[in-house]
Amino acid sequence: MEGFPKDIKISIDESRYWEGLGRQEMDFHQVIGELIDNSISASGKDTDGDLLPFNIEITLEKIGNKIRVKVADEGIGMTIEEITEHIFSLGGKGRSNGPLNEHGFGLKNALCVLTIGNKLPWVIQTRDEIAIEKDVVYEVKGPFSSAMKLELGNKEQWRKDLKYAIGERGTVVYAETTFEFFNTLYHRARTFETLVERFIEHLGVMYRGFLRNRHNKLRLRWRNLGDDGNNPNIDADWEEFRIEPIEIPYDTGGSQRTEIEVDGPSGKAKAIYIRGNLDVEKMKDPSQGKPYPLKIYYQGNIPTQGIDIVVRGRVLKSGQLPEIWPDIPRHNNFNRFVGELILDDPKFRTVNNKINLDPHNPYWIRLLEKLDNDDFKPQRITGAKIEKDLAKKLKTMLEGHYTGSNVQRDRPIWGGAGVKVDIFHELNNGEIHIYELKAGTAAPIDVYQLLMYWDGVVRDEGKSPKIGRLVAKEIPDAVKNIINEINKRKDNLGNQYNLEYKTIKELGL
Repeated sequence: MEGFPKDIKISIDESRYWEGLGRQEMDFHQVIGELIDNSISASGKDTDGDLLPFNIEITLEKIGNKIRVKVADEGIGMTIEEITEHIFSLGGKGRSNGPLNEHGFGLKNALCVLTIGNKLPWVIQTRDEIAIEKDVVYEVKGPFSSAMKLELGNKEQWRKDLKYAIGERGTVVYAETTFEFFNTLYHRARTFETLVERFIEHLGVMYRGFLRNRHNKLRLRWRNLGDDGNNPNIDADWEEFRIEPIEIPYDTGGSQRTEIEVDGPSGKAKAIYIRGNLDVEKMKDPSQGKPYPLKIYYQGNIPTQGIDIVVRGRVLKSGQLPEIWPDIPRHNNFNRFVGELILDDPKFRTVNNKINLDPHNPYWIRLLEKLDNDDFKPQRITGAKIEKDLAKKLKTMLEGHYTGSNVQRDRPIWGGAGVKVDIFHELNNGEIHIYELKAGTAAPIDVYQLLMYWDGVVRDEGKSPKIGRLVAKEIPDAVKNIINEINKRKDNLGNQYNLEYKTIKELGL
């Protein structure tokens, strides 16, 4: 047949394309994560090729049902060529080649999702070295369209309302979204202030790998301009917070680290697998400041059990259990199983909106095969088991230090009421020392458990213990204060209570 082969014309229905790009399974914090990733990658590199420290500022403003967002950095900025020929092309990337700008879809994904399918405005302002030399600001305004132009922006708007990311060079991305989409970061919340606090929690987990370096600065500033979108309270005060890394709080058993190497079509790739058991109480301790107590991560429950997937410094996914081990369904027995799978090698690819790993990547497939080993699978280890092991160690230690004394584990008290003292230690001189053991962070209820032991000894033995010790991984100030107050009182024999607190580390366990 004549006329073959024929050319095929590929065109894009712009409105449908950009709207479709906004229909992705991404929540607010994941979208902002894409913009932060770009800022991290744009921080520049030193002579050894390592990323320079970054200084990133995020601002949030609520005005009626609208949220105004800025992500600003002091990176290398964008050149005219990058903006006009690369950044907005499908799959196009700029010159910054950092660990997190993998696909060339991040900026476009983020802005289309954030602006509800490319329906709300956005603005990008940027300055590279040439822009600084020419004393100009490059500006592109959305929504996306083939009619977009690179313009010279208003210099008075450059760094407007920013406090920390105020360098001459860098990029500012501004966008508007709805409060409903902002709410996707934590569906249980109803107020702007609660959502801000949970956003801080997301950022502390997502970027802990970078924020461990104190030279890297990620700050959030926010203000509520009121519920009337037509009459905003422009005098509303800004609040701010420097994001701190949120680490996995392993219990006294610590964590186990294993390096795993896999083969693939481009050579070998290495992964690091770390796992342990969660100290649940630490996540609930408000004395640690904002955003504690945590509400999203490491809750010691079925939805949050499992390991984090950390890709090139960023926590990509959390609470992965059947996703890694399909034959292990979620169960209360695994509530305290936590860990990290650290994938720094670029051979482990992500999907183009960076909310998951590429399931067809041969390196990821072979890593999952290796993890399907009984040595790597989660074990049903409970807090009670860890405390039982602690009691064994303490009993051995006390017997070694006090030769001939009587050390009993799980000593019944209160005349067979089912109450047992974790450690009951009767010394050669007749003194009685009692212990309450906790594998994690002590709570007020643990103090009253120890007090119940003391009163039971008074009742059953007819004498007061010499010392009552609460032993835990950590002792919060609130618990210490309760102990100090109890020690001002006397027991039924008229003797002063003498409760103490010791950490597991202090006792050498």
